[in-house]
Amino acid sequence: MRIRRGIVICAAIISIMACTACGNSGEGVSGANGNVTSTGENSTGMDRGVIEQPQVMYNGKMYYYFATGRDEALPEGYEGAGVIDTVDRSDPPTKNYSAAGIDLKIGQEIYISKEEKNVIYLKYDSGYARFERRPEEVAAEEEADKQAAEEEKKTGEENKDMADNYGEYDEDGFGEDEEFDFDSILGIDQLDLNYEAHVAGFDGESFLYSVYFDGGVTDEKAEEIQQVMSGYSSQNGDEENYMGYIDIYKGEDQIMIYLDLGGVSEENSNMAVTGILNALNSVSGIKSVIINEEM
Repeated sequence: MRIRRGIVICAAIISIMACTACGNSGEGVSGANGNVTSTGENSTGMDRGVIEQPQVMYNGKMYYYFATGRDEALPEGYEGAGVIDTVDRSDPPTKNYSAAGIDLKIGQEIYISKEEKNVIYLKYDSGYARFERRPEEVAAEEEADKQAAEEEKKTGEENKDMADNYGEYDEDGFGEDEEFDFDSILGIDQLDLNYEAHVAGFDGESFLYSVYFDGGVTDEKAEEIQQVMSGYSSQNGDEENYMGYIDIYKGEDQIMIYLDLGGVSEENSNMAVTGILNALNSVSGIKSVIINEEM
């Protein structure tokens, strides 16, 4: 009797496990991108791996249909912006005007609003359907824009503070686009140089001079600049007249001179920057010098 009872219990367990497996065979799964895909033929008859949620990429953004209806009236202020040009049933859209998901077709019209950036509409035979961006994606983008604006503001304030360290300036210290004219602020445009010189921007107390030659960079010119800068540094080496740390190296198309103003007094800062340019005036063949070129 005990053996027979054990056999009955084992059979019941096996039956339950088989039913569970059958019940899971047609469920959809959520992929890494949040799209619901079918892992087998489910109640809707979708094949394995097909994206079910309709979605469209427009202007580099993804818009999703959240089952709000396909018979809506087009809201005021929306206008046509093109049509869907590709539809992929298994992979999310990767370019503008591409789509994925069920019930979408090539040539379907897209409508946008200049006021509502996070909602677009698609035209169906029965009316219009609302597609919108996911709230978490909108929030992440807004946070990124906020951080970028704060960083830009911080950079502007740092540039103004740096400009203040080089003396008083008025409206002549600004260019036509209302940005700082560093050549004017530092007085570089007043120097009598044998070559063109320009300051592209500030980077704290660091200045990187890119020295370009008419005939290109040679070992002889690199050695000559090394000697000129050594002589310049030796003349300004005492603590009272310290003009900063200087390093020189040869680049592919130019010779680079690095100046660090750490430890330089405020009254000597401007002189340290322009002093290198004046010293280079004795080197023949220089075409131009650009300070902080990559900024």
